[in-house]
Amino acid sequence: MLGTFQNWMLILERTLAASGHDLRQALAEAGVELPPLEPGARLPVELTRRIWTVAGQKVDDPALGLLMLQQVNFTDFGELGLVMLAGGSLPEVMDRIARFHRLLTDTMYYEISEDGDALCVAIHTRGDPHWRAVEFALGLILGLLRQRLQPPPDPLSVSLAFDNPAAQEAYEQYFACPVEQGAAVTTMVLPLSAYRVAPAGAEVARHFEPVLEQRLASLESAAGWAPKVADEVRRHLAATESEPTLAGVAAHLNVSPRSLQRHLAAEGKTFQDVLDAVRRELARQWLAQMSTGGRIRSLTELALVLGFSSSSAFSRAFRRWFGVTPGQAVRDGLEL
Repeated sequence: MLGTFQNWMLILERTLAASGHDLRQALAEAGVELPPLEPGARLPVELTRRIWTVAGQKVDDPALGLLMLQQVNFTDFGELGLVMLAGGSLPEVMDRIARFHRLLTDTMYYEISEDGDALCVAIHTRGDPHWRAVEFALGLILGLLRQRLQPPPDPLSVSLAFDNPAAQEAYEQYFACPVEQGAAVTTMVLPLSAYRVAPAGAEVARHFEPVLEQRLASLESAAGWAPKVADEVRRHLAATESEPTLAGVAAHLNVSPRSLQRHLAAEGKTFQDVLDAVRRELARQWLAQMSTGGRIRSLTELALVLGFSSSSAFSRAFRRWFGVTPGQAVRDGLEL
């Protein structure tokens, strides 16, 4: 199950309390039922979406995700928070975030790349999390870097894969750089040349890494094969815009196609089931961007992004998923 570490909600709860609101009362009034918040528990995607929606209705701040940064204590994130605070060079810190992010949430994954004297951080989503989660995650990363690195870095540019025009001024003030909204992928480009050397004390982080590695291995083992296949399908679509194959995905996961089929069958799924679910998720995200005035993609472009051979093949799949054509969904503003 895709989900997010419950301590995220505790930070949100403190944020609302500072604004004079009771989050749990607001959720109860909205008919949102919370499961028992046990240590280490995760909240499913659909529930976190509803929590974000209720919180956004209560707080009179268009940049709620950034407002939450005032209530963050990095010990909220356990050993991972301590490792992040211990830090290292900019590439080392971002590498750790990319490696261990699943300890906090598996609804996002990070892609880190270098281009000369710039480091690009891209945040990809899965399971259709609320865009506020991305707003908070990006702000949290920069807040951490500014706390650990000297001088505190300012991004060269920021692109957001959502539209929230009411917060444009707040975004530009916080990130201290040009901010584009409605982009295809959320990215933050950071200066690199001054941050390649780790500051003093960074070696402390290495002592905690074995603990994090063990926890991550346990989490990966419990997650099953379907999430691993879905991740590889997303990576393949993003990199090639062509349809992934069972053999190709199996090769990247270091198993034979027959073994991968058996693993998926044990979880009640087929490779086609997983491929279909990923495409459906990405199509939903496209529709959400369209409904909020985001960047408009033609059916042909979207069909290519999802690895379909033609727009007609994509349209047939869309109708099978949602019962309407893409054109009808956009025209009627359907929430799928």
